[in-house]
Amino acid sequence: MNKTEEKLRIKAIKRYLGREGPSSVYRDLDRSKSWFFKWLNRYHHGDHHWYKELSRAPKSPRRVLDPDMEQLIIQIRKKLENTKYAQIGAGTIAWELTKLDIEPPPVWTIDRVLKRNRLTKKRKKGYQSKKKNYPSIKANTSNKLHQTDLVGPRYLYTKERFYSLNTMELFRHKVKIKSILFRNASEVMGALITVWKVLGIPEYSQFDNQQVFSGSERRPRWFGKIIKLCLSLEIEPVFIPFREPWRMAEIERFNDVWDKRFFRVQQFKDFYHLQKEEIRFEVFHNNNHCYSVLKGMTPQAFEATLNFKPRLLDPEFSMEDISYKQEGKIHLIRFIRSDRILHIFGEKFLVKPDCQYEYVKATIYIKEQCLKVSLFDELVQEFKYVIPNYK
Repeated sequence: MNKTEEKLRIKAIKRYLGREGPSSVYRDLDRSKSWFFKWLNRYHHGDHHWYKELSRAPKSPRRVLDPDMEQLIIQIRKKLENTKYAQIGAGTIAWELTKLDIEPPPVWTIDRVLKRNRLTKKRKKGYQSKKKNYPSIKANTSNKLHQTDLVGPRYLYTKERFYSLNTMELFRHKVKIKSILFRNASEVMGALITVWKVLGIPEYSQFDNQQVFSGSERRPRWFGKIIKLCLSLEIEPVFIPFREPWRMAEIERFNDVWDKRFFRVQQFKDFYHLQKEEIRFEVFHNNNHCYSVLKGMTPQAFEATLNFKPRLLDPEFSMEDISYKQEGKIHLIRFIRSDRILHIFGEKFLVKPDCQYEYVKATIYIKEQCLKVSLFDELVQEFKYVIPNYK
């Protein structure tokens, strides 16, 4: 350390002890006020070497990862890369170590090991928020919210076309996959019935605006079959804004996993073979894929910690058992642009200026025959919405 600087500190405190004012001392020595009081405080602490600079070395030595642990992390990563359907991230590696009764190092340490050994891959940038208030539904309990998406068309090796109806229960992150041959409402209804027999009946079911879900715009108030099915089971359907698939981010991410780790990594002999393999993939996902939102657990392991019994659809339930009800709610989330037009199944409603450039939640109340528009969770407008009797 610079001895001149140490002598200057001693001199400053001696002058202060000789009843010279602090400002006079530090100005005369061409130092700052904070500098003077820093060393005065050190002096008052009673340390004989108060004028010396303290060591800036870390107080606790850096923990060095055991080389055997690093090699085990690398081995698990390479094993996962060669395992069909498996995740390969740091969280999954930590889970694999736990299953071996080995206490894993922190996730960030595993990440550093992977980067050091060049075993990481660059991720694409995700959606950047517009910083607008969005009226989302929080999945804070089991079966509060399902997200469902129809992927396709996809083509098999035999040139056979199919679609995959993928559904995720957002609290447990459990999935159900059901492939269908045709993109029509009857096929999708049958697939949804299968889904709800396994995952249980949700309070809300979220969809995008594909016509197979929302119904034809030519007869907007004669709701489509999927909406009627939801209402008959006391499920409230929720439709996200147009052209904003990231509003169902969880199922979109799963669709990407389904595409890259299931559909594109193997050849299927026919549709029957596809259905057989998709059940294996579904079981593998629910038992092996780890989610940070579940504290690193898999959906099945997380479900085991819950005292939860889903309200399952009767195993014998079929489309013939559907009894349509003239009650319930339908929710549509829409972004209002400069024209202030709210689009509801092909119909247009003019909303108040306050809604311009904001997301609103429009709710159709079947029994009350009205459409209520909410902004920032407050009712701002109401329209009469006469619904014909449907069967």
